[in-house]
Amino acid sequence: MTSFMGPDGSSLSGGLNPSGIINGMNLDAAGNLKVSPGGNLVTNPAITEDQIRAWIANGQGFSASTGVLNSAAGTNNYALSVFNPSTSGKNILIYSIQVANGSGAMTALLQRVTADPAFTAVTPLNAKLGGSASAIAGHVSQATSNQTLSGTYDQVITIASTTMELLTNGAAILLPNGSSEGLVQYIQTYSAAINSILARWIEF
Repeated sequence: MTSFMGPDGSSLSGGLNPSGIINGMNLDAAGNLKVSPGGNLVTNPAITEDQIRAWIANGQGFSASTGVLNSAAGTNNYALSVFNPSTSGKNILIYSIQVANGSGAMTALLQRVTADPAFTAVTPLNAKLGGSASAIAGHVSQATSNQTLSGTYDQVITIASTTMELLTNGAAILLPNGSSEGLVQYIQTYSAAINSILARWIEF
């Protein structure tokens, strides 16, 4: 670190940037030391828990759930779909997908899709009470009747009598603006039981 004079004649702390030019330390609007350039995911790829909370406080956080699924006896496949149509005008960053199994066992399968499966509509909830509606309202849906599974799956996990987070260690999935991309979370149940699927995301 080296000192140099600020506009008011005081001594400031700074350092050499990669080009060999002395820069002073920057503060944000609250007077705190900036440690990153800020901005959205394009200019600042470091996603932290505090950043997600800030988006939620700004009304950009949403969630959708199947609620309680009373699975029937035998093998049945239920689903929750989050789809970003090309017309939404938003990036959708999915940062949490949880599946829950109340009894017995089930398999969770995560699949990427490029066409909206358009099951029964689910209204996304804004994590900021009183916040605006989701930009992808009408493209979040659930299937509470048996679905035929086909295609390739990103993730397949078997769980029994527990709740599990599928996006672990800070994992997140981005459905880019204008791309018509989506995720479908399936659960395959094997007996009569109580189950559920929950997804959380940010819109920016």
